[in-house]
Amino acid sequence: MQSVARILTANLVELQLGERAAAISSIAPGNECEHDCSHCRDSGWRRVDLPGSAGMRQCECIAEKARARYLALIPERFKDSSFESFNPRDPKQERALSLMRKDSGGSFYLTGAYGNGKTHLLYAQYREIVISGKVRCHVRTTRELVEELRRAEFDEDFVSPVIAAAYRRAPYHLFWNDIDKLKMTDFKTEVFFDLVDSLYRQKHGLTVTGNYSMRNLVEHERMHPAIVRRLDDMCRVVEV
Repeated sequence: MQSVARILTANLVELQLGERAAAISSIAPGNECEHDCSHCRDSGWRRVDLPGSAGMRQCECIAEKARARYLALIPERFKDSSFESFNPRDPKQERALSLMRKDSGGSFYLTGAYGNGKTHLLYAQYREIVISGKVRCHVRTTRELVEELRRAEFDEDFVSPVIAAAYRRAPYHLFWNDIDKLKMTDFKTEVFFDLVDSLYRQKHGLTVTGNYSMRNLVEHERMHPAIVRRLDDMCRVVEV
C-alpha cells in the first residue's frame, strides 16, 4: 500500500504537469493573447536596435492611452466641444473664438452671461492641448477643486494632482470652470492663493470661466483681491 506522503507527492507532480501543459496550450498558434498594442504587447516599452547594441524606449501607445483618458474626462454635454463646432452668435463670440484659436495654448479668463459658450470654449481649448500631447493639463470645476485641495490639506496620504503639477517646472495648464461658484473662507483663501501663485511663478497656463468679471469677484467677495491680481496678470480677459 502506498503511503499518504507518496500519494500526495504523486498528485502534486501530476497537477504541476497539467498546469504546464495548460500554459503551453494557451500560447499555441491560434490561442495567442490579444494585445491593444502590437508593438509593445501592452508592456509600454519598445525595443530599439542601436549600432552594436540594443535598448528600450517608451512606446507611442502610452501617450495615446493618456490622451484617451484625458479626453474621457470631458462631460457628456461637452463631448463634441471644439473650436470647429462652436457657432458664434454675435461679434463678442466671434472675437473670443478667433483669439483662442490663434493662441490655443494661452491663458484666458472667459466671462459672460450663462449660456454664451464659455464652457464650450474651455473644453475646446482643453481638447486642443490634450491632443497636442505637449503640455500636461487638468480640468476641474470649482467644487472639484475645493474637494481636492481640502483633502490634500487634511489627508496626509493624499497628494493633489493639481498642486503637484503646479509646483513642477514641467509645462502645465489648469482649466478651472465656474470660478465664481466659490464662497471664500480663510482656508480657501490660503490654499487658492498658494495654487494660483504657484501657477503664476512657474509660468504655467490657466484658463478660467465665470459669469462674474474680475472686479465683481472682489466686490461680491468670491475671491480675495490678491488672487484676482494674479489672475489679471496671467490671463487675457475675453468676454463671451
